[in-house]
Amino acid sequence: MDKLLHFSLWRNVLDILAVWFVFYQILLLIRGTRAFQMVIGVLVFLLVFFISGWLKLYTLNWLITSFWSQIILALLILFQPEIRKALARVGKSPLLLGIPLGETPLDSEEIVKALQTLSRRGIGGIIVIERATDLSEVVEVGVPLDALISSELLVSLFLPYSPIHDGAVIIRKNRVATAGCFLPISLSSDLSRQYGTRHRAAIGITEETDAVALVVSEETSQISLVVAGRVTPQTDMVLFRQTLARLFRKENRLPSNRRLHALRKTLLGVFSLLPGAKTLLRTLGLSGKGSRSAP
Repeated sequence: MDKLLHFSLWRNVLDILAVWFVFYQILLLIRGTRAFQMVIGVLVFLLVFFISGWLKLYTLNWLITSFWSQIILALLILFQPEIRKALARVGKSPLLLGIPLGETPLDSEEIVKALQTLSRRGIGGIIVIERATDLSEVVEVGVPLDALISSELLVSLFLPYSPIHDGAVIIRKNRVATAGCFLPISLSSDLSRQYGTRHRAAIGITEETDAVALVVSEETSQISLVVAGRVTPQTDMVLFRQTLARLFRKENRLPSNRRLHALRKTLLGVFSLLPGAKTLLRTLGLSGKGSRSAP
């Protein structure tokens, strides 16, 4: 009987950990995107559904139940980009963890030099730097380059006589991946009228992803940093460099070994709550300090 009870307890713990892992990965995928706001809306909708059943509001509960299948279909359509990105990420990532195998530090100095040159010449431009969210959909429609970052290359791509000067340059893994890319333009009515197409495109891509956009205004020659849909004009280049370094600092991005260590620590912490688990972990040498202090 005790063995059956222990087996049932282990199975329940495994079930909870699996659900937690799935939801954790989903939150990582939609973090910093519009999909997160949609998830909040769905949760509110589910809350209304359960409250209507609890309060016996039969008409409201029937209405929600009747439209449930259509709601599921609508969610699949709305989350189509996120679902496609998630499947692609799972296929690329080891152990389904969505953890990059390695990262190269961003060469921000060359990017800042290019932005300053564009600003002095009064040439507009937009540079998008990929972070955790995959920008493959945007990259695929541009002109592939896969070149090292240099200020000369970036400036040449935005010269008025360049056939791709109106598009955005995408930087991925410290390389100029593509140029002439078309970005989703924000249609928010709250934006100031002073923002042109480039700024609206920068706001649009950073609202939907966690990418960082750098914009040079053709009218004012102002350099702006756009993160999470928020435009911040840059006047102090020293502070601008520090901001870029902070945004792309590896410690802030939680490298793969630290993320794996955090996941391992969480799993071991939950596992150690089971009866007899601490003794087993100490025997296997997996209990950290406890294993070293054991006789």
